[in-house]
Amino acid sequence: MTDTLFIHLSSPDPEGSVSASVVSPDGAVVRAAYSTTLATLAETYRGLTVVGLIPGAEALTTVVSLPKVRSRALRKMLPFALEEQIAGELDRQHFAVGAASGASTQDRLELPVTAIRRESLEAYLHALRAVGFEPAALHLDESCIAPKPGDVIAWNQGDEIFLRAPSGAGLRCRATDLSTAIDLLPTDPPLSSLGLQIVELPKSATTHEISIDALKSHYSAIFRVRPAEHFLDWLIAQHRLAHPINLLQGEHVPRRVRFWSESRWRLPAALAAALLLLVTIDRAYTWRSAALAEAALDATISAGGVNPQSVIRPAADAPLRRVLVDLANAGVRNGALVAVIQESDVIRVTLSQETPQEPLVRALSTKGWRIDSGSDDQGRPVLTLVSAQSAR
Repeated sequence: MTDTLFIHLSSPDPEGSVSASVVSPDGAVVRAAYSTTLATLAETYRGLTVVGLIPGAEALTTVVSLPKVRSRALRKMLPFALEEQIAGELDRQHFAVGAASGASTQDRLELPVTAIRRESLEAYLHALRAVGFEPAALHLDESCIAPKPGDVIAWNQGDEIFLRAPSGAGLRCRATDLSTAIDLLPTDPPLSSLGLQIVELPKSATTHEISIDALKSHYSAIFRVRPAEHFLDWLIAQHRLAHPINLLQGEHVPRRVRFWSESRWRLPAALAAALLLLVTIDRAYTWRSAALAEAALDATISAGGVNPQSVIRPAADAPLRRVLVDLANAGVRNGALVAVIQESDVIRVTLSQETPQEPLVRALSTKGWRIDSGSDDQGRPVLTLVSAQSAR
């Protein structure tokens, strides 16, 4: 397993500033969160699993109740189940579904669903892919906040605040409307028995100061949390417990990562494999043909000659078979032949040293062969034969 590179994009601008952190498979922080650019990350990290986080304000996350049907039918029902909550055309929305909640029954499913405009999702994907990253997952940043039993978590992002109830329900509101929005947050048990954990962005001059006095009547206890580390590290620490919805579903499922070297050498490797296969087949065919020809010659020579009436005449385009039959008819006996090699239309016959050449040359010449005589490095006679018909 490889390390995971978490990237938080505050906008889909490929040249904008991003936050990044590297985490090992066991959850240990390899490099704490820091600010950088996508181009710099692409130069530094290759081969890591990439997880992207985008602002929660880009999408709508809710829970829908649907009958238990097949997955394909379920996805067709989603747009109509959310049409009253979505502003804009339904066919321009991308829907991502999470695991069914424990509130599901035998007949119905309670499904967490995130709806995001296709243009927005594709813009963030394009920003990552433009520098060579292929994310394995893309989450809303707020979906990484795990619910905490006994407390409501309020993530103060400046002008906006995201609330997470112990039940897992989430609500985003303007900071100035916090006291009103709290009453809309579904909670069980009631707010009066819960605490409020306010998570402030560290070192942020734009953070809206929440008035605790206006909230005291709602909660049993209120306390502030200012993470010493970057807010991305805080989100990553809860990531595994939160089980956020992966937005990369349907036509946006993660692509298979192909490195430059892999794509560059794929075609040459395929051609080399095909060439090797052809060479192997050709050699196998050649060896088989040679073995059959040698067996036929041995049988013919061992028989002490060939009866012309019993010989099946070889085709005109088979010079090797022709010369084998002609050698047998010329009186060549077992052991007289050392080798017979064919190179295109030229056939070289190596004879044993005690085999006389003259009778063979005369006999083969009458069969239409043009013959050159010679010897090899061991002094054995070598006849080079070319069919007179091929020579023309």
